[in-house]
Amino acid sequence: MSQAETKRLSIDARAGEPAGSAPMGSPARPGAAGRANLRQAFDQAIAGGLGGLFGLYFYVELVRAESVYARDALAGLLIGGSLGVFLNGLAPFRDGAWLRLGRRVASGATAAALGGAIGLVAGEFVIAAFQGGLLGRALSWSVLGLGIGVAQGLADRSRERLKFGLIGGALGGFIGGFLFELARIALGNRLAVGQALGIVVLGAGLGLFLALVEQALRKTWIQVMNGRQEGRVFLVGRGVSRMGLDERAEIGLFGDSSVARGHAEIRATAEGCEIHPISGSSRVNGEIVNGARALADGDRLELGRTRLIFRSR
Repeated sequence: MSQAETKRLSIDARAGEPAGSAPMGSPARPGAAGRANLRQAFDQAIAGGLGGLFGLYFYVELVRAESVYARDALAGLLIGGSLGVFLNGLAPFRDGAWLRLGRRVASGATAAALGGAIGLVAGEFVIAAFQGGLLGRALSWSVLGLGIGVAQGLADRSRERLKFGLIGGALGGFIGGFLFELARIALGNRLAVGQALGIVVLGAGLGLFLALVEQALRKTWIQVMNGRQEGRVFLVGRGVSRMGLDERAEIGLFGDSSVARGHAEIRATAEGCEIHPISGSSRVNGEIVNGARALADGDRLELGRTRLIFRSR
C-alpha cells in the first residue's frame, strides 16, 4: 500500500471522531489540563464577581433596616445567597443539566445565604475587636467567606468540598476585605463605589480561591477529555461515584447519546479506586472492561464515545 493510501485510510478512520478530539487511546494534548484549570478558575472568579454584584444590588434596593446587626444579617443573606446561586449553578448550567442546576442552586443558595448572614454579623465583632483598619476588615470578611464557602460542601454533600470551601472562602474573604478597605480609603466619601468594588472583589476572590484550593488539594478526580464537557473535572470523593447521563449521578456525562443513564461506577476501596461497568461500552486504556478493574493515575477511560482521564495523587 502506498504512503498516500495509508494516509487517506488513517483520515477516513478518524472521520467519525468529534472535532478537536485526540484519537482513541492517544495521550491528552499537551497543556490541556492546565488550560482546563485556568478556565475553571477564571469562570469561578467571574461567577463570584457577578454573584456579589447582584447581591449588593438587591441589598441596596430592598434593605431599609436601622439596626447595624439587622442590616448586616440581611446584607449577608442577600449577598451570600446570590453568590451561592452563581457559584453552585455554574457547572450544571454549562453542562445543560437543568435538574441538577435546580437542586444545586436551591441547596447552595440556602446554605450560602445562612452562612453569609451569620458570617457578616460575626464579622462585625471581629472588626470591632481590631478597631477597624485593613487587617480588621480583611479578617471580618474572612469570617464572611467562611460562612459562604461552607455552602460548596453542603451543596455537593461532600466533606472534601466542604474543606475546600472553608479554606477558599477564608482566603477569598480576606483578600476581598483587604482590597475593599483599600478602595474605601482611596475613594474617600464615595463609599458606594468602594462598596460595589469591594463586593465584586469579594465574590471574585471567593470564586477564584475556591477553584485554586480545590485544584491544589484534590486527591482523586476524573477529567473529561472531549465533547461538550471537555475540560470538566469531577471529584471522586465518595464510596461510590456513579457515571452516566442520569443528572443525579455524581459524575454526570452529557452530550453523548452512546452513554447510558447508569453507565458505570467508580468505587473507592482500601487499595484505591475501581471501575465497575453497569451498561454500555466501557474501556480502560483501550481494553474492554467486563468486570471490576483497578484504576491507576493516568488511566484513560472510554464510556461510549466520551473519553476521560483518571487522576490520583
